[in-house]
Parts: sequence; C-alpha cells; structure tokens
Amino acid sequence: MKYLGGRIKMSNESKHIQGEATGHNGTIQYEVDVTNNKIEDLKILKHSETSGIFNQVIDKLKKDVIEQQSFDVDAISGATVMTNAILDSAKQAVAAEDVTLTPIPKKQNVHQTTRLRADVVIIGGGEAGLIAGCRALTMGQKVILVEKNGYLGGATILNGSNVVATGSKVAAAAFGDNGDSPERLAADVARECRQTNLTDMTTLMAHNIGPAIDFISDFAGLDYMKAQTQTPEHSVERQVELPSASSYEFITKVSKAFEDHGGKILLGAKVAQLTFSLAGEVNGLVAEAQDETIKIKAHSIVLASGGYGANTEMRGAESKGIDYYGPMTSTGDAYRFNADLKLKTHDLDWYKVYPHGVETEPGIAKLTTYASKQATDMGAIYVNRQGKRIVNESDVYTKFRDAILAQPDKIAYLVMDERTWQAFYDLLVLHDFTAKEIEGFFANQDKQPLFAKGSLAEVAAQAGVDVAGLQQTVATYEAAVKTGQDTEFGRDAKFLHDFEGETYYMVEQRGRFATTLGGFSIDTKTMQLIDHQDQDVRNYFAAGEVAGGANGHDAMPSMMNSWGISSGYVAGAHASENADAAKQNGANDLNLVAIVGTNASKSYNRQLLHAMRDLFEAQANIDICEIKDLPLFNEDLVNDVPTSVQTLSDKVEDADGVIFAVPEYDHAIPAALKSAIEWLSCATHPFKDKPVMIVGTSLGIQGTVRAQMNLRQILDAPGVDARVLAGNEFMLPQGGAKFDENNHITDPGSVNFLKQCFSNFTDFVQHDARELVK
Repeated sequence: MKYLGGRIKMSNESKHIQGEATGHNGTIQYEVDVTNNKIEDLKILKHSETSGIFNQVIDKLKKDVIEQQSFDVDAISGATVMTNAILDSAKQAVAAEDVTLTPIPKKQNVHQTTRLRADVVIIGGGEAGLIAGCRALTMGQKVILVEKNGYLGGATILNGSNVVATGSKVAAAAFGDNGDSPERLAADVARECRQTNLTDMTTLMAHNIGPAIDFISDFAGLDYMKAQTQTPEHSVERQVELPSASSYEFITKVSKAFEDHGGKILLGAKVAQLTFSLAGEVNGLVAEAQDETIKIKAHSIVLASGGYGANTEMRGAESKGIDYYGPMTSTGDAYRFNADLKLKTHDLDWYKVYPHGVETEPGIAKLTTYASKQATDMGAIYVNRQGKRIVNESDVYTKFRDAILAQPDKIAYLVMDERTWQAFYDLLVLHDFTAKEIEGFFANQDKQPLFAKGSLAEVAAQAGVDVAGLQQTVATYEAAVKTGQDTEFGRDAKFLHDFEGETYYMVEQRGRFATTLGGFSIDTKTMQLIDHQDQDVRNYFAAGEVAGGANGHDAMPSMMNSWGISSGYVAGAHASENADAAKQNGANDLNLVAIVGTNASKSYNRQLLHAMRDLFEAQANIDICEIKDLPLFNEDLVNDVPTSVQTLSDKVEDADGVIFAVPEYDHAIPAALKSAIEWLSCATHPFKDKPVMIVGTSLGIQGTVRAQMNLRQILDAPGVDARVLAGNEFMLPQGGAKFDENNHITDPGSVNFLKQCFSNFTDFVQHDARELVK
C-alpha cells in the first residue's frame, strides 16, 4: 500500500485525499472525499485489475465504507487481495491527513438459518450456470443461483466474449452461407485437440451452440457480431463477439435478465454440502454465507462451479512449470462437497495452456496475447536460451505453445526492435498492465518477469541467452527477410520484417493456463453426473468447466466459452424436465408436524425440535407448531371450534406423521399439551392412525421419562387412537447444557441415538403408508 501524501483542499472542511494501493494486478489509484471528518465518497482514479471483477465489487466496498464511516469493513469474498489493499491504504491516507472519523457500528447480525425452496438450484455464477438458470426460467421453473464469490463471472470474467455461433441466426446474419455446420465444427475440434476429445460431448456442443446463442441473445438482449479476429484454427469464419468484446458485458446483461425474469442470486454463499432424501437422492444443498447458513431444497441441482486451477494440490504433472492466470478462487470445491457421491472423473491433469505469459510473481502469470500477436505480425521472433528460433511465429497458437513447452525451462523470449516494441507496449497498457509496472520490470533485472532493452548482446546477457547464438539467429532471419523466404520454418513473407535500428527489446514468454479441461464425467443424454458404476446420479446435472471433455486435451480459441454456453443451455433444459417430472409425480419427502409440548416462552423442548429440523430437513419437511395460542379446552365450544385449533388440526391431518417434544411437569405432561390433545380428540380427530414419535428433554437426569409414558397412554386413548412408535425413547437429560447458540445438540452420542430413532420413525411412517395403500 502507499499513501501519496497528496490532497486537494477545497475548503477548511473538505479534503480530497489521494493514494495508491497495490492490487492483484498492479497499482490502484484512488481518492477519498471527506467533509467535516465524514467520508462522502471513495473514487477509483485508475486501476489495472480485471475490470469484470473490479466493477462488480468496488460499488459494494464503497457503500460499506460510507455507511460505516470506516475502512475497517469486510473485504469482498473472492477479491480479498484487491479490496483489503484499498482499505488498508485508504485508512492510512485518511489518518495522515488528520481526519478523525466517527465509525458507525455495523449492526451485529446473529447467525441465522435461511430455508429456501426452488425447482432448480444452480451452483456457480459463471456463464454455464447463468445460461442454465435462464433456460430453466423460460421453462417455468423457480430458480436460485448460489455463487461463493461476492461477484459473478467465475473464470468467464477473465475471457473475452468471443464464441462460435455455428448453426445460429446470428451466424447466418454475420457470415451468410459459408459452408459451416455442426459436423464441420466437431471435425475442427477433433483435429486441433489431436482426437483427444470425448466425441459425444463434442457433438452435443456443436449441435447446441447455435440454438444456445440465439436463445441467450433474445433472452438477455445480446448483440453478437462478427469477431474482429477470426483465428486460423477454425476452418471457416464462425467466431462472434459482443460489441465491447468483453465478458463483463455478457455477465452483466445475462445476470440482469435472469433476475428480471424472477431468478434469485445469492452471492458470497459457499456450498458446504449436499443434502439427500430418504431414498438417498440429491435433493438440495447447504451453503455458508456471512452470519447465515442457507439451506435450499430443490427438485434439480445443476453443478456449474468451474475448475480447480488455483488448487495446487489438485494439479497434475503437466502443470509443473506452467504459470496460472485464472481466478484464485478456482479451488475445486465441488470435488470436496461431492466426495461422498464417488463421482466418476476423467483427465484431471489436462489444462488449457496458452503461450503468452509473463510471470509477475512465482507461479502467477499475466497474459500478453494481444501484444504478442501484434509483435509477431510486425516481425518479432521467438528464441530459446541458445538464441535459436523455435517456431514459425505466425502459426497457430498451439504450435508455438508446444515449442515453448518443449524447452527444458519452458521459457522462450520474444525479440523485437524499437518500432515493434512501441506497438507491443501500447497493447500491454491497454490490457491489464500499467506503465509503472512495466517500468519496474526493466528496473528489476534480478526478478521476474524478464523485460530487457539494449543492444542485441546486452539483452541476451540480461536474459541469460547465448549471445553468439542470438546474433547468428538474427543474421539468418534478416537474410530470410531480404529473400522473402523463411527456409527454416516457412513463415509467411508478409510477416517477415527487418529489425530497425540498434536497440532491441526482449520479453519472456511462458506457458500459462486459467482453465482445466478434465473434470466430472456426465451422461450426455441427460447431462446428469455419473458415479463410478457409470450410473446417473438422479436430480444432479453439470455444465461448464466442471464437466470438461468436449474440447479434448486442447481447445481452439472461442471454444471454452462455446462449451460453457452450450452445456449450460442443455443442462438447464434437462434440469427443468426433471423438475417437472418430480412435481407431476408428487414430492416423495415426508411432511411431519412437530408439536412443542408446552406454552412456555422458553423451552428446551422447543430447541430440541429446532435441532431435529436442522438435522433431518433433507429427509423430511418438519413444520414446528406451537400450542401456546390455543385456548384452554372447553367442551362448551366443541361445536364452535376456535380457528387456532382448526388450523393445528388441519396440519396434523395433512401430515405424514407427528413428533411431540414433551417436557415433564409433576411426573406428567404439561396441562397445555393435555388441553391441546383434548381439542384434537373431541372437536376433531386428526391423530387417528397417525404415526407419532415422542422425544423430550429436561434439566434433570431422567429426560422426561414419566411424561413420555404419560403421553403414550393418552395417545392410545379412544378418540385419539394414534400409532405411536414403540421403543426409540429419546430422552435428552440436562438439556440446559446440551445446546449451542444455534440450537444444535452438542453431545455426539445423543445426536447419533437421535438419528437412529428418527430413521426408525421414518421407516415406521413409510411402512404405515404402504399398509394403507393395500
């Protein structure tokens, strides 16, 4: 961090304090506007962060700072380096200007549990997840999307918006009838990845990318146009992009359309685990957010959580020596919370490696793709440590990527003259580098990355490149320029240009990757994940980078986006159809009513029922009902049943089973509970043949044993006629010391016994239901 010591003083009361912070990609210049010791604004003057991320998080950060009048606010999830740098630097800068802030304490939120229901829930807010959610919305589903970061976009946010449009109306308008087809696209993919692709996934992508592009263009108002760059890996022009060429435009417009159509987005919500029905099928998830546990039940779940490139423990041998430039939040969380499912995976050691990287910190790269392409178009050459050319610099990316990776140190050097350097420099500054950052590269020759300037001998010496070898290479190359023939590598004559002047520049070029190409295996007929026995995992679908294979061990330009969009489109449709089938067949979860057996405002038995709901809500819907609002039983009112009594009676009648949590008063159940049962056995009779489970807790060591015996007798009485689960007497002693602040039981042995009792009760309920059907 750095405070510039600069201030523009508007008046005795107003100060405009400027400073600098070091973000993830370089310097962030900011200004804090203060009036009468109060923060009025936080402005960003200049930055080199990834715009798609920065633009989403800075407004939230500014809002928190102004609302709390402090820089001691929470960093934004997924952008902690950047936001902490701004906060720390601004705090120092404001203090140095003798500004005394009066913080407004943030409201202390008590940790809460939020329960939601959806037809389809999406895990991951990148392009695949958003497309899947949008498709599901248009098919009539209620959709919730959860994203662990404080912003949307995933790895997509680092890409351009370029994608292929084969078979779309968009392509027809942009290219006319140029001979493209899904079959031709699939053939190009197979050729470029050297037949390593999974053909069924490639076919799915090739046949669905056109409809997907037309769909999202209409849904979100995207105006795709012919991409400025049509790369030679594609045998025909088919690449399109948005007017801004930015994925930020895609994410912004698609997420807005998603919400406008009724979709719900939960940011900063990290999935901790999946939940399962009594039949063992996936039926929801649990996510953790700040001060909140979020539990969502859904008919269908779409996994679109991205890759694992930032998780060094998951990387294979192929990634050794290759720098990473993707999101630092791509940590492969799905492989953790899916571990119990034993899902089938494939090719986890495959990565999409590009050749244009400079190592800005150990293991971390920034891309120079646009600048490097311009430099080679102007005649720059790639050499190795021996000073020898290694490739036709104007060939497709895969050729000089492979050439770089073939070097013992996996490094090549781009050699150019002053004229080319100026064009190279301009594009670096345009794409995520700063002038000050580049100046530092030249000044610190003992550190990475290598940026050198001088005579040919000087730049070679600085880079550790063989001087004589480089001088001979340049002489041979310039001779080829004069004849117009590159006999060594066959470079097109239009890219052969003399080096002008005596000043040379040399910049390192390393392999870099952001996305992983392997992942979980899917059934392309259903888009469902499959387990080690090659069986579909019911209700669980996947899309995007987390389910790679369509592009094989490589991916042509535009094809990572193409897989994300097409797979999201198809997965969203299958998830919707699955949700419709579930709704048509009826929910198979148990619906239980849990009755708090006292009218006391504070009750450990109420806590016990809340603990049970938290433990078992994946297996059953548990509706906790109170009796405190029921009037004392009065036989004179039997013909005019109070509304509160009728409401509880209806709930019990509709339930598959009932749970009583009963305290013990004078060796018996409380009078309020006895009164409630009298209402429900005289005025109405909802307990007849209803499966019942009894639990209880007390301050003493006997845990309501006599009250439970008393309740069993009452429930067996004529007019009540409940079917009470025999045995399974859960009695929690010393309840005052057995719950934490979130109503969770703290004694593991009691939890295990409660799970056993509840499992027996669900079996009892289901057996009872089957008997009634006979």
